[in-house]
Amino acid sequence: MSTIIEQRIATLLGNLGLVPFFALAILSWLPWRDEPALRVQFALVAYAAVILSFLGAVHWGLALANPGLDKARSWNALGWGVIPSLLGWLALLMLLLGIPAAVVLAFLIGDLLLVRVVDGQLVRLYATPVPAWYLALRTRLTIAAALCLLAALFAALPD
Repeated sequence: MSTIIEQRIATLLGNLGLVPFFALAILSWLPWRDEPALRVQFALVAYAAVILSFLGAVHWGLALANPGLDKARSWNALGWGVIPSLLGWLALLMLLLGIPAAVVLAFLIGDLLLVRVVDGQLVRLYATPVPAWYLALRTRLTIAAALCLLAALFAALPD
């Protein structure tokens, strides 16, 4: 498969992956009360947690595709690969423990930005480089997801 086809498929799927972020951010602004508002917030936090897990798994795939990594690089790649999942799980736990949704959403925004920054550093570990367009796509998707979380954060602030 050519690089341009891979790029187009990844861009399409990445953009489709933003649909739940946008839909839930919009839903968060409807005049929900109590339980429906909590369900929308939970759905958004849960989706962000799933996306964080996906982003961590990318490093497992890259590490497995680069079998010649030394022990330190393997630990960095595979170790970092589980951190985004733990951050997503922590966000869900925070929400379930009653921490205000605005705080949890701010935490997730920070998580997404952190993951993008670290990913930019870690892709240098691999002998087989990621395509040049990958980090640019990741940046656009991260910004869009973070803006959706920010919109939902403002909707979650008390009146």
